[in-house]
Amino acid sequence: MQHYRVTKYDPARRDLTGAYLSDDWTAHSDIGQSFAGVALTEERYLAAENAYLESAVAFLKEAGVRELAVVGLENAGEHPNPPRDGAAVSIERLPEVLRSLLREEYWCKLEGQSAFVHVGWDYYMYIGVLAPCPVAESVAQSRGLFVEQIIRSPYAEDAA
Repeated sequence: MQHYRVTKYDPARRDLTGAYLSDDWTAHSDIGQSFAGVALTEERYLAAENAYLESAVAFLKEAGVRELAVVGLENAGEHPNPPRDGAAVSIERLPEVLRSLLREEYWCKLEGQSAFVHVGWDYYMYIGVLAPCPVAESVAQSRGLFVEQIIRSPYAEDAA
């Protein structure tokens, strides 16, 4: 399986341990605050969020994945409409669920036999598919995101 980290974070701004060194926003709740002298507006936030959603869909479409299942749902904030643990999420509904994950309304992994999408802390997204997806990589990059191949998602069952 190909594992990707797809983020708004430029890998050139990481130290040798992989820590991101620039002052940048990491959550929907950061709207209105300034980072490196630039205010995070709702418009800027939505542009980044939409880039993540479009990129995830592009990877799954290129890989021929039509749905993923909700795994390990955590709803500590008691969001009123989370998907049910084990529920199938179609590629058409994926943006709605990913938007909630990116906004930290609830948390879960989205997984299937041939693909996964994991959203981690600090606005990190991990995607796994069976084969390389060069078109999806281009989609993500054209929307200002960085695509890095990684060994595995930190949320993978065998990542301990």
